[in-house]
Amino acid sequence: MAVLSKALFSHRIPVRFTHTDPAGFVFFPRFFEMFQAVMEDWFTYALGFRYADLIQDRRLGTPVATIQSTFMAPCRLGEELDITVRLLRLGTSSLQVSFRGSVDGEQRLEAVSTMVMISLDDGRPRAIPDDIRASMETYQAVSL
Repeated sequence: MAVLSKALFSHRIPVRFTHTDPAGFVFFPRFFEMFQAVMEDWFTYALGFRYADLIQDRRLGTPVATIQSTFMAPCRLGEELDITVRLLRLGTSSLQVSFRGSVDGEQRLEAVSTMVMISLDDGRPRAIPDDIRASMETYQAVSL
């Protein structure tokens, strides 16, 4: 895991056998699992809020409302995939982030995801809490 700047958060994920299809390429749904893992680490290590506590103690979740992805080149078993998170937009109860994946500096994929903060008790949108919002605001979008 590495924080690139106060506006970017990056996490390195080794491409494992469990991520790949029989040809040794990452099976595309696995990327969505990786995005979730990186987003959880962004909350925990960059924003300062353990994602598990958000779920278990604060009863808040961040399900994906929309996601668009572009795959430029395959990722292969044994490679080290760096996924960088960029905060693009921060709304009242939603946030939009981009995930950019690269291997040895070569961009392999990009996704833009909109997530909504919800109460896990009733499934309804909730305003992003002020303490979390304040931390997110330090992660303004920058050009890559």
